[in-house]
Amino acid sequence: MRRRSGIALSIALLSSTPIHSIPATTDRTGPGDEFGVFVRLAESVPVPFNHAVAAIRSAITASPSTLLAEYAAGVERGDCVFGAHVFVLHLPEYSEALLRREPYAAFAAPLRLAVFEDEAGVHVSATNPASLNRTIVAETGFEAETARALGALRGIVAAAFPGVVTDRQYGQMRHEGLIGKTMGIIAGGPFRDKVEEIILVPTPAGGVTEVAQKLYAGLERLGGTRRWGTRPLYRLDFPERGVVIIGVTGEAMESRAFQIVGSGSDGVRDGFACPGIDHAPAFPLELVIARDGDRVRVSLIDAMFRMKMFFEDAGKMKFAANMRMPGSIENEIRDKVEESLY
Repeated sequence: MRRRSGIALSIALLSSTPIHSIPATTDRTGPGDEFGVFVRLAESVPVPFNHAVAAIRSAITASPSTLLAEYAAGVERGDCVFGAHVFVLHLPEYSEALLRREPYAAFAAPLRLAVFEDEAGVHVSATNPASLNRTIVAETGFEAETARALGALRGIVAAAFPGVVTDRQYGQMRHEGLIGKTMGIIAGGPFRDKVEEIILVPTPAGGVTEVAQKLYAGLERLGGTRRWGTRPLYRLDFPERGVVIIGVTGEAMESRAFQIVGSGSDGVRDGFACPGIDHAPAFPLELVIARDGDRVRVSLIDAMFRMKMFFEDAGKMKFAANMRMPGSIENEIRDKVEESLY
């Protein structure tokens, strides 16, 4: 039986308490606790899909979080009559706690909720900070901040749908943050080793902000072009830290990823028309622009490693059969970044 996360918090508190007032769990988590990459926060909510999207949007507006972006996730329209709507959120205190660690902890700053529909109804899921922070930030020592972030997400869902909040984790279940190699060769190792430099440019008069502005404008100009149709969705600046995050996604990239993962490790979804839609919170992906001495570095997570972070439950054979996809995505983004800045 799957063990329940040690970071479950009182729903009554979560629905009404600001993030800085939400108590951390007293049941400390650590190595060996099992977490899924995603967590289902509401199942079969009693409203139509569009009404559920509106309810979550309203709850976000009333919460301490900032809505960075929202969009309809890419699905294969020929095969899938259902939809998913992704919300990207920023919690200032949580982001500040991350950036006190190091600039590349910024990859964990955007929090993602998704409303999606399938044959079983309308549901709300999120990427699970309890799993991802062990990979991105630290194996231990960040549990209280993680609990508050997940608590804030649960509070949003509780405000939108009182009485139906759940805590069902899914996706790849992990006992530790370190992601090993698949078949001994594919994209494993410490997270920091998987952060790759796209480009390093001299710092202009306007600093990191000027580079980010130019990059975002270029990515917008090139948005929707080429195989994966990658485009920018939001920009999140931390001027006092010399860090900017740009979120990037593309419908073709998303729909293909959802097709590949399918039902993942959840056999209940085997007969669904588009079972992988429950992985919608895996996107967008992030570019981190950070000051590095007298230069500015633009980085991303190695694309194969990022696919493993969010889609490892697809299984070894699917990874082996789609080895070229992550590199193709990364090359497209690299080319667009370089074209934007030069």
